[in-house]
Amino acid sequence: MKLFKTILFCLFIPQAYAAVITLKSDLWCPYACDPKSDRPGFMVEIAREAFKKHGHTVHYSVMNWARAVVDVKSGKYDGLVGCSKADVDGFVLPTVATGIMSSHFFTLKNDSWVYVNQDSLKSKKIGVINDYTYGDQVDDLVKSHNPAFHPVSGEEPLLRLIQMTESKRLDGFVENPLVLDYAFKKHHKYKNKFRVASDDLARDPELFIAFAPNKPESRVYAKILDEGIVELRKSGRLKVILSKYNLSDWVK
Repeated sequence: MKLFKTILFCLFIPQAYAAVITLKSDLWCPYACDPKSDRPGFMVEIAREAFKKHGHTVHYSVMNWARAVVDVKSGKYDGLVGCSKADVDGFVLPTVATGIMSSHFFTLKNDSWVYVNQDSLKSKKIGVINDYTYGDQVDDLVKSHNPAFHPVSGEEPLLRLIQMTESKRLDGFVENPLVLDYAFKKHHKYKNKFRVASDDLARDPELFIAFAPNKPESRVYAKILDEGIVELRKSGRLKVILSKYNLSDWVK
């Protein structure tokens, strides 16, 4: 009986005490933005409201994406913001998505190149961000070690891709149009220099906040987030959060 009570105590202890939940991402606005801003990203705001109801506090900060994946997987931090299922094999995922993505190729406006299929990539240099997931269609091309793809990393890798394409060190890059639009607002001089060069290639568009695979509280956190976003949607609060980023609910 004593052993049984001890097991029960361990199972429910994550819910019994207020916790500081550490979330990591790189800058990927509007999903995950500047932590010091009053608009830290709509996925971050969803998490804060969902966990606040249970007495938990969310501490969100940014770092290199590849490093963030490693550190959350090891349990150093609790969660990773803005993941597709392909990003985080083995992590604990909620069942309800916290956003969706799309992925397109982009080039300079005066470049007539268009991505149609793998043959379109011959002799091209296309930038991608190291360890990012762009949807299974692009990911399969990158994982096949297609020589067209050139990964970059750092604190602002998208800005680097924009600059490398502008200087013609790259022929283009892959990105989510929402994220690119936010980058253009921040770095306005680039806004009219680029164009979409493909259809949407994200066939698995759902995005999540993924939790560390080996922490016992991760399943509790995933369940709280599932219940939280359902409640936020039902109450209309999700609409208010998304409107701050000029977005509408992805569930129609």
